[in-house]
Amino acid sequence: MEQYLSRRESGFRSWGDENFVMRRVYTSMNMFNSYHANLRPDEAGRHTGAIFNLEFNADGNVLVAATERKCVLVFDAITQKEIVKVPDAHTDSVNCIKFFDDRLFATGSDDFTVALWDLRNMREKLRVLHGHSNWVKNIEYSSKDKLLVSSGFDGSIFTWDIASHTEQGLISQRVFHASGLMRCRISPTGDKLVLCTSGGYIMIIHHLDLTTLHKDLSGFRPGIYRLMQLGDQYIPQAAKYDHVFSRRQKKNRVELVTDFPEHNDAEMIMALQIHPHCRCMLTRNVSCDEQSEWTCIHDINEEAPTADAEIEEEVVVPKLKRRHPSSTSGRAATASETAPATAPEGSVSQDGLPTRPTRRFTRGGLQVFRYNPTAGRGVSAAYARHLHERPESFIPDIWAAEVTVQERATRQIRAREANNQVSGYNFVYAISSGVLPLRQAAAAVAASQRQTTASLPSSEDTDPERSSTSSGGSIGVTNNGTTVRVDIGPRRLVPFMATMAPELKSNDHSILVNAKKLLYYASETNTKPGFIKEPGFSADGRIICSPYGNGVRLLGYSADCCDYPSYKTFEEVKQSPRQLVELAHITEHQDVVLCAKFSPREPLLVTGCNSGEVTWYRPNL
Repeated sequence: MEQYLSRRESGFRSWGDENFVMRRVYTSMNMFNSYHANLRPDEAGRHTGAIFNLEFNADGNVLVAATERKCVLVFDAITQKEIVKVPDAHTDSVNCIKFFDDRLFATGSDDFTVALWDLRNMREKLRVLHGHSNWVKNIEYSSKDKLLVSSGFDGSIFTWDIASHTEQGLISQRVFHASGLMRCRISPTGDKLVLCTSGGYIMIIHHLDLTTLHKDLSGFRPGIYRLMQLGDQYIPQAAKYDHVFSRRQKKNRVELVTDFPEHNDAEMIMALQIHPHCRCMLTRNVSCDEQSEWTCIHDINEEAPTADAEIEEEVVVPKLKRRHPSSTSGRAATASETAPATAPEGSVSQDGLPTRPTRRFTRGGLQVFRYNPTAGRGVSAAYARHLHERPESFIPDIWAAEVTVQERATRQIRAREANNQVSGYNFVYAISSGVLPLRQAAAAVAASQRQTTASLPSSEDTDPERSSTSSGGSIGVTNNGTTVRVDIGPRRLVPFMATMAPELKSNDHSILVNAKKLLYYASETNTKPGFIKEPGFSADGRIICSPYGNGVRLLGYSADCCDYPSYKTFEEVKQSPRQLVELAHITEHQDVVLCAKFSPREPLLVTGCNSGEVTWYRPNL
């Protein structure tokens, strides 16, 4: 250590010495203080519950904790003492915290709201932002655009102009929607937005411009596009958005990341962090079998252009446009541009087709028919006759339902009690992707219309205990003896589509292949499955702090605690991903650790666990 300091004072720098010193620093981390939140109930005897999230301010002198039972805790990071406790910060669990300057921060909650706070006056909120229709799980701040960005389990990403103050509140906009959205992060440089989902893929938006994001990606559904890739089945209504992946997309260019370790069939990617120098991204996922969890590091930067890629940009894309004139539009129509006017049921449109009020519409260029179980329990007789007489007017081949896991279980229980299997789902819709040939689809619809007996799903099919958050499920929508099976989840949809249109081969069309981005990985414990465990980077990006059972592991890229690999080593790692090296394993909690956070200013680590304990660690040199 003295030799290293002497070299540094003399102006000499040795990477080997620095790696040695940093390894000594991080491997000597020990617990030196702890705070048991649940041992300090408030005046009403209420406990804080689990610690869900921890966040330092930019100076590293204040730490804020989000807790399970509506509470926000503020600590002095220098003395590790609680300085403020807000027992009713929200009306439900507090999930996330984000500072956007040294004193102002925002919190997101299961009460569907985002609250703004000022450390100088924690007695009341500055603002409460309404817009989400489900749990708010992530908050980011774009210093470049001066916008607050929130995302939730409703799949929506909102931007909020915190400098605007109107009578109706802050100016906000929903800029994107992705089914199964778990987390979104903005890079420290502000030029990338990264999303992770419960569908087993990560989405990177390069050259981020939040002010035009809604327009640039209007109608793009990453889940449907990923479905096309998984099934190796060309879907015209998905492929029409190939342009968002093109290098010609100067702003908000999309890239999907789908490669994971050999034994990791990643499905629910529940946590996401970005390297402090924007070199890579860190995720934690649960495998498809829900028996294992993995920490993965992927490259976050754009792939270098190749000669083949430039030729493909010039030749393949125009070729696809010639084959599919309907896919040539650079921007899909929005729902407001294409949605038909509401008409009374049984009326006739200008082309002689029967109409159904607010049921059939277009979402982002996709033809959609929404079933409303509470209004007739399925399609009306008029619309069923219309489908039988002119099935080519609407050809549903993708079925989907958007509902949270908790709501799904609750509705299924209520449905069984009411002896009504359909009412457990209030948003089930069909999408016409353009895959099915007209004649084959007409025959399929006509065959389903001629069925006279069919059974609804059994209680085993809708048992919430047998349901999975990742594998989806199926339900039935019935009308006059006709049953339509609705498969939910991309893994079930792939064989469904393959059997419906077997003659459409993927080699007839070009389907984009995602680049290999995996660099490092580590297998984790699956203690208390269902809880989201939040890993993090150290301030210098050398170390990953990853919750591991009742403790935390410090992982590095190599045994000597080197910095992020150089270009030459990086290319080698990219060709053959490596396993992260465990440098330290610290177990100090009595319950599973849910979050870990390094200070942005010094090697100070803080962890929070399910029992409400906050523990502080520092080097013991």
